[in-house]
Amino acid sequence: MPPRFRIMRLIMKHFQPRAIWISSVFSSFAMMAACAAEPPRMLFLEDAGHDATAPSGTRSGYAILRREDGSFCFYNPYAPSAEPLSLPDAKGEKHTLRPALPEFIAKSKPLIESGILNNAQTLLAADGTVRSITVKAERHSKEDAARIGLPLYLDVWYQQGNATAVSEPMRTWRGYNGSQMEYQRLASGRLLVPHGSYLPHAKAVPPTGRHETVIEYSDDDGASWLLSASKLTSPCYEGYNGSNEGACEPCFEELRDGSIWMLMRTQAGCLYESISKDNGTTWSKTAPTRFRTSTGPANLLRHRDGRLVLSWNNCELPPKHEGIGVYGGRDALHIAISSDDGRTWQGFREIYLDHRRNDNPAASGDRGTAYPLAAYTADGQIVVLAGQGKGGRNPILVDPDWITATSAESDFSDGLAQWTTYQHIGPAKRWWRGRRIGCELIETPGEKDTRSLHVRHSASTDAPSEPDTAVWNFPNGWRGELTARIRLPAGSEGAIFSLNDRFFDPSNTLGEDAAVFQARVTPENTQPDTWHTLSLRWDLGRGECEYRLDEQLISTLPLRTRTLNGVSYVRIRSTASTPDPHGIIIRRVKAQISDPKAPAVPSEEVAAWQQQYVKTIVQSWADK
Repeated sequence: MPPRFRIMRLIMKHFQPRAIWISSVFSSFAMMAACAAEPPRMLFLEDAGHDATAPSGTRSGYAILRREDGSFCFYNPYAPSAEPLSLPDAKGEKHTLRPALPEFIAKSKPLIESGILNNAQTLLAADGTVRSITVKAERHSKEDAARIGLPLYLDVWYQQGNATAVSEPMRTWRGYNGSQMEYQRLASGRLLVPHGSYLPHAKAVPPTGRHETVIEYSDDDGASWLLSASKLTSPCYEGYNGSNEGACEPCFEELRDGSIWMLMRTQAGCLYESISKDNGTTWSKTAPTRFRTSTGPANLLRHRDGRLVLSWNNCELPPKHEGIGVYGGRDALHIAISSDDGRTWQGFREIYLDHRRNDNPAASGDRGTAYPLAAYTADGQIVVLAGQGKGGRNPILVDPDWITATSAESDFSDGLAQWTTYQHIGPAKRWWRGRRIGCELIETPGEKDTRSLHVRHSASTDAPSEPDTAVWNFPNGWRGELTARIRLPAGSEGAIFSLNDRFFDPSNTLGEDAAVFQARVTPENTQPDTWHTLSLRWDLGRGECEYRLDEQLISTLPLRTRTLNGVSYVRIRSTASTPDPHGIIIRRVKAQISDPKAPAVPSEEVAAWQQQYVKTIVQSWADK
């Protein structure tokens, strides 16, 4: 979805109780028993209504106060209190996020009444000064909008105060800020505020879309503001399944060498980056990064232990359907962590699978898992606020040790909560296309009281019918092994196992075409109605994968598509081109990672990797 480019009337809704059906959310991680660390838990907020100026489009009863040392306080921006914020998970268990607001802030009448805390994120200086950056709409008449070339302005405003007094808001920038993701007070004391700028009279078309990223900064605690001479852009392309917005919605973090690393949302298939080596005054030319993405902003966090944490949608955007745009690319939110300031990365794990992913998309407005905002608690737990649409934006509590775990498994005792199995059906219209669940769970043949996944090609009244595909995420590995207990019923046409480095929609056959490795399970290499153990042992250093059935080597698979990040997904798809009710039965899957780090990659290799993506995948967009 494009960034906010119009302001809708604020609609204040009555608080809605947590829907009981949401209790299945995040049971997706319940079976990862091999991990000693606690799996992610989604915490639930009451619906605080629509807010078109918020990056996600949703008001949230959760906010963070960033302190000078990089730590955070947690509070409800609509009822600030010195009491710790306590939120329930899907099972109703309360989780308390500490620390709370300092008492001198919570009891300050000037701060509370000014509304300065009514923001998703604010800053707290060591001297007790609270600082806030907000975006406010400046509406135009129809005539002025035509002359200016923008539907309205979304201006940037700065405000600061302390326990005794709060200043009047000050406008620091006039234009269309789409959207404000992050701002910080640097170690030097400089206030840094990067954001997208919707360009007057610009159109969402190549070569760089209708946004550029600009950077505001202040060296006198907000009394005056300057705009960097650097204007950051990124390429976009014809045929893109979305709006070619350009470089926007940036995040950033200071690195140990004193430079500042910025990541920007793009429509080029990956996040783009820029580096400043002069405290944010000037910025390097943008360049592609190793982080594949559909179209959504990222978030960078410096954890208290010094590691960098990245949250983003590690998803491939699905293609258009018969030339018409289709929603996608935000069904999963991912997290990765680096212990060497971004040189190597580990994790690439789903922390939020949209509980609405198998339902028909909303007729209008945003949905999905995007727009992350991360912080950490007093005990080092990571909290990521993410999601869009009604009931979709909530905090997620993540144990850093879970991110770096090296094994995961699923035996379907929690149903399909760990899996994505939907199919697209029917025509596309205005970024909408119907969905339905594809695969089904059946009673395990020969085992009572257990269930297995049945991947087949069902007959359908929807034309054309589509083979089932099941998608599962595990910790990324440069070397590792995926094992699965499988069974081909008599008459089956077999299945394909594809190892991938990112999320592909189950219906998107690019998940097979762009697979890192791919193995075929056929009637010729299996016995009908017999259980087999499939093993895929990959080593990206050697560029090969050993495919075994019951420890017998079937073949050594070559590398099909280069990855910079390792393998973190398996896709299981029926190979039947016509209805095949037999398919393949999967009792359990397990991933065991022996080398979990995606190695450092020179920028030249990243650029070459991205060029290959443009030559292959981007070129295919024009054919859809």
